[in-house]
Order: sequence, then structure tokens, then C-alpha cells
Amino acid sequence: MDHEIELKFLIPPEAAEAILDVLDGEGAVRQLDATYYDTADHALRRAGFGLRVRDGEGGRKQTLKSASAGGVFSRGEWEETITGPTPDRDALARTPVGEMLAEAALAPVFTARVERTIRMVAAGETLIEVALDRGELSAGERQATVCELELELKAGEAQALFDLARTLARHAPLRLSLISKAERGYGLAAGDAAPRVRRQTATLGPEASVEAALQAIGQAGLAHLCAALEALRERPAPDSVHQARVAARRLRAMLKIFKPLSRDAAAMALDAELDWLAGELDAARDLDVFVGEVWEGSAATFEGREAFERGLKAARTTAYLRMEAALESARARDVLLEAAAWLEAGAWTSDPALAELRTIAAAAYAADRLDRLRRRMKKGAKHFDALDAHERHRLRLKGKTLRYAAEDLAPLFPNHPRRAERFLAAAKAVQDTLGVLNDRAIRRDLVNSCVHGDATLACAATEALLQHDDDKLRRAAREALDDLLDAKSFW
Repeated sequence: MDHEIELKFLIPPEAAEAILDVLDGEGAVRQLDATYYDTADHALRRAGFGLRVRDGEGGRKQTLKSASAGGVFSRGEWEETITGPTPDRDALARTPVGEMLAEAALAPVFTARVERTIRMVAAGETLIEVALDRGELSAGERQATVCELELELKAGEAQALFDLARTLARHAPLRLSLISKAERGYGLAAGDAAPRVRRQTATLGPEASVEAALQAIGQAGLAHLCAALEALRERPAPDSVHQARVAARRLRAMLKIFKPLSRDAAAMALDAELDWLAGELDAARDLDVFVGEVWEGSAATFEGREAFERGLKAARTTAYLRMEAALESARARDVLLEAAAWLEAGAWTSDPALAELRTIAAAAYAADRLDRLRRRMKKGAKHFDALDAHERHRLRLKGKTLRYAAEDLAPLFPNHPRRAERFLAAAKAVQDTLGVLNDRAIRRDLVNSCVHGDATLACAATEALLQHDDDKLRRAAREALDDLLDAKSFW
């Protein structure tokens, strides 16, 4: 098995030549035509593999790729030269999917016709292969344009890969993507212009080290954020906004979970930029929730309802425009690149002072961190009834970090699955009930923003739309907090 470390970016077709102009070194152009195969029920895809047969320079090759081989940008690859036009069963038998496919029929899913321009970039002991792919994916009657830039480290330190990416990003908009051609092709075959995005749980075992746990959780978080932002650009919609916002916040939570390893300047800068990115989505998300949960389900009438509706639509349009401008900015692209750089080659990966911490058992570390986060919640909830809206919001953020940490670290503790389920359910209830209280405060400001200074209309809309029993909401939150703090730990 070969082991590759690579970065892949989506770029506008018109930016391709600008990238090539920057690069020096030897180059070549190849035509790569490939057909991707799977079973009728897409067993390979579900198992995290992609299988292709490609014609190109050097003959016909069969390649099996896995989703990951342990690093953030590492993938397992099994490649052999074959003679026939379809997958070679003998070659497949020598890969991890041989047994799974022993009796299964394989059929084409989609094809890729790509022209690849290659440049080899050398500096000292560093050698990086830069591949610019331009072409088309086809699945039946459907087609999709391909314009991707891949940087693969052949020799040298991983940091050199990110330094080259930063240099190229100054000449063309590079948008990090962790979605392979195979995934795009499968989506095309299924007719998904923007597939539904959900975060995949990091693969962790009880024996994992702190280093392995950080990278696995970080990889899952970054993959979620990249996919969510791509889906949001393709199809701006409430669920896409929500997923992108959650993804950014979960990456911030990851930095807090591994705080002893994330105290360097790059980690702190990354945290600030993720906070900015999530903040650019806040107004759109708050308005989406208000429209979906309050406005569309309300039959309340009040003087000036039509004027308020016009103001609400205008505010939502403005929020989406702000969000879309942020997503297309160099700053948003840089967030993804710097997150990848920190996960793969940040100071925490090589600092001798952190060597012992990197190698200790993740389960022991996780138990300590979860205890600490839970104690913070207990301290913050001690005088809950006396907290104002801002203090309740801060407590909610502590609860959110505890919930995300529990979800991410639970695979390290497989012996108490029911305890884990109950704990996570209690953590979610705290987040939900405190969220309702927070929404109550936000919605008052939101109503005011939609009336353009009309105090009478603001009062009428608030009275008609925001009538809640605050005492009842606080009691529900108090009960949820008690349940969480009383729940047995699973670690």
C-alpha cells in the first residue's frame, strides 16, 4: 500500500493559468479517462472506498482508494496495472475489499474525462507534485465541470505543502475541499446538486493516543466544515446555514477540548477566525429560526403586520447577502487552509515539550477534560436563578462545549454505551432549553431590527409574536441542568 499526503483545492476555471504561471519546474500534460465502479447498492462507497479503472500514460490501471489512512490528508491507495476494460478480480482480492466483493457484481457508476497538467516543485529536500485537473464528470445525462488543484508531498516536511498552498493562494482563489472526485461523481449519479451534509463521527478506539484523537476529531470537524460550506454555496438554505455554523463552532470546541495542545499563536488565530466565520452566519441563522418557528406558524394579527413582514424579508435578504459575501472572501478560504495546516503540521505536532502529552492514552486525557468541563458547568449553574440573559448565554456555551466533547470522546469509552446515551441526551436537553431562553432575548432585538425605529410596530409585533412564560422556560432549564449534573459519567 502507498501512503499519500495531499491537499486538494477547487478553483475557478479562469484561475487555472494563473496558477501554472506561478509554478516553475518540470511538467507534463496527461489525458486521464476513468470509469468508477461499485455494486448495485454502492457497498464500496458505504465502506469508505472508491474504485476506478483509468486509461492514461503507462497503460490501464486499477486503483482502490480509502477515505483515510490515519492522517488529515492521508489516504490508503492500492494500484495495479491491468489488461481488461473492467475491474480485475485477482487484483481486488489483494486489497482490503477483496472479501467483501468476492461474490458481488460490479457496474459503472460514472466516468471522468480529465486533462492533468503536472508540475514538480523542488526546494532543498522538499519535492511536491502539483496537479491541475480540468475536465468533466458524466453520469448518464448529467455532467459536472472539474477544475481542481492537488498538491502532493513526495519528500520533505508537511509544512512545505502548506507554505506552497499559501503562496499559490495569493495568486488565485483556492478553496480547500475534502470531497473526492468519487464523491462528486456519486452525487452526480444520484442527482444531488448539493447533498445533505452531516458530520461523521471520528473513528477512535480505546487504545488511541491523544495525538491520534486530536487528529481524528479535527479531521472529522474540518471535513464537516468544508462540505457544509460547499453545500451552502451551492444551495443557500436554512439547513445549510445551520450545518456550516455548527461545523465552525465544533472546530472551536475541538481546540478547547485539546487546550493544552492548542496554546500556540496559530491555534489562537485559528480560533478567532472560526469565531468570525460563525459570526458571519449568525444573523442568517437567527432569522431562519425566527421565520420557521415563529413567523410562518403564527396566525396572530396586529397593526402593521404587512409592514413588519416586509422588514423581516428585507432583514433576511441582507443577512444572506452578508453571509454569501463572507463565504466568497479570501478570509473564509484562509480559515480552511489554516485549520488544515494546524491539524497536520501545527506546533503541537513537533513541540518537544508536548511530546509526552501527545503520546499518552486519549481515554485518560479525555476523562480528565470531561471532568473539568462538567465542574465548570456545575459552578456556572450554582446560582442559575439569579443569572441574567448574558450570563445564561455564557453558561449555554459551556454546556455546548461539554456536549460536543462528550460526543467526540465517547468512542474512547465503549464499556458504558447506555450511560453515554443518557449523558448526551441530558447535555442536549440543557443546550435546547438554554437555547430557547437565548432565542427569547435574541428575538426581541431581531423584532426591533425589522421595524426601522417604529417603536409602536415593535411593541405590537413583540406582543403578538413573543409571548412566552419566562418563568416556565427557566424552570425547564433548571431541571435540565439538574439532570445533566446528576447523570452518571460514562468515562
